[in-house]
Amino acid sequence: MIKSLFVFIGVFMVNTILAQGVLTGDAIKNIQFSDAGGRLLPLGQLGVEGTPYAFDKFVIGKIVFDNATEATDSNLNYSYFDHKLYFSKNKGLYLVSAVVKEFYLYGNEDQNSAMTLHFINGFPENESNSVSTFYELVGQGASYQLLRYKHKRIKESNVYGGAPVKEYVNDIDYYLYSVKEKKMISVGNILSFKSLKKALSNEIMKMDEWVLKLKINTKNEQDLVRLIEQLN
Repeated sequence: MIKSLFVFIGVFMVNTILAQGVLTGDAIKNIQFSDAGGRLLPLGQLGVEGTPYAFDKFVIGKIVFDNATEATDSNLNYSYFDHKLYFSKNKGLYLVSAVVKEFYLYGNEDQNSAMTLHFINGFPENESNSVSTFYELVGQGASYQLLRYKHKRIKESNVYGGAPVKEYVNDIDYYLYSVKEKKMISVGNILSFKSLKKALSNEIMKMDEWVLKLKINTKNEQDLVRLIEQLN
């Protein structure tokens, strides 16, 4: 399961990263960062409620670059609004301009739970997405990878007797990547047992068998991820 609580591993990773500094030793020698178009970007746009980023605060993360070089930083965040990876340093905000293959963000979903987000690209073109589009890897099985694509946009709502309210809202689409056929399968904007059966009509019998065998709660997202990971 990609999204999970981490205790011992998280503490170990945090201590390791912080001990090495903002970026890991030799890994940054050949990595070039550029500023975000010469401007400093606020956490969100003025007058818009919410945040365009994956987390409210910049968090510890690990980047794997296209040349297999790795770097860690304690101030990373990913924008679902413009789909770019940023890091913060000396009160400035910078765009990671090197070619990134995948990256991890270690943050908090709320005050009581920690979570890991794993983003990866390199999947076939799909609708308006290209091979460089980053998807959140939610589940990984022998036959299928479950992917989530989230986009944040600004929505303006009228308030009776008051000024319009602008806020960031999420658009979410789920996909299955077939490892054997090397193709993307659309699941829709809701992850459910029904949408999975529709997307994988040739796997319905197997899914029904695993639901009984593993006592899958078909209304629970984590259980649906477990189900996908069992298919082979």
